[in-house]
Amino acid sequence: MIRSAHTSIEAGVIDVLKRVGRKAIEPTISSDLMADLGLDSLQILEVIAELEDRFDLSIPLNDVPATRTVAQVVARVTALVESRTAI
Repeated sequence: MIRSAHTSIEAGVIDVLKRVGRKAIEPTISSDLMADLGLDSLQILEVIAELEDRFDLSIPLNDVPATRTVAQVVARVTALVESRTAI
């Protein structure tokens, strides 16, 4: 069950990244948001807003600078979703 939730979150994050990117991109779990996907700081903020809406959560902005790869985004969103359901 936990694995399917993680897979669902991963698919959701990749979908958001594809829609926010201004050029055609194919994000992978190891893609770097800036170096590989070419996202700028404004696009990263758009990604955060989209993820917050999609998963009904709040991503602290102080987490953003340390989050560089798709895997890190998926891990952070997964942790936030899991902490919300644990309450």
